[in-house]
Amino acid sequence: MEIDIKVSGTIAKMKPPEANHPASSGFQVDIGFFLEDTLNVIGEDGKATKSQCCYELKIVTRYSTQICDVSYVEQLAYNTLHVDMDMDPEAAEKAKTEVARIIMRKMAVVRNDNPSLWTVFIEMHVECTIEISDEEAGKPTGKHGCDRLLEHLGDDVCAICCEEFDSTEHIAVTTCHHTYHRFCLFKWLFRGTYSCPTCRSDLSTIADCRIKF
Repeated sequence: MEIDIKVSGTIAKMKPPEANHPASSGFQVDIGFFLEDTLNVIGEDGKATKSQCCYELKIVTRYSTQICDVSYVEQLAYNTLHVDMDMDPEAAEKAKTEVARIIMRKMAVVRNDNPSLWTVFIEMHVECTIEISDEEAGKPTGKHGCDRLLEHLGDDVCAICCEEFDSTEHIAVTTCHHTYHRFCLFKWLFRGTYSCPTCRSDLSTIADCRIKF
């Protein structure tokens, strides 16, 4: 199994808090995690025979007095990615160090700006690509892994085009857990309609828009 991880983060905004909290806790920090989790099953010819991309979004709230220790932030990153967002445990373990490093770096910038009791919003984007061979396809790779992919190939149809998923099609699973051909989904999104065709949930983050805190 090969795992490739890319992580980026930005300070999205700062604003006065909507509710009072103890001064001893420092300022409030809302961290938005957006995960793009791709699984490719590679055949003998080196090409993907099955492919699936799952998107997950999770916002966690902490206070600045909690985000002072790297090991704490690494554990926060691992728990959010693996436990809350169903990322493969080995991939989450690999990603946590870089996620924590970026969060700590952004927190250092914020502390220098002296936000007092303001609320700080940090966007974290994690791209994970896992490649496995056909022989490895039975091994666990989180709830976004091959078992779920095979279920989609066997039972589901794309709710946009109403056609079944072929083994060579790239499947996309939205943050609201609805399943489409990736081509169909992005064709839908780039019409400017950033809502799920099935449940109307906001999918603007998938279309490369900012996280809505």
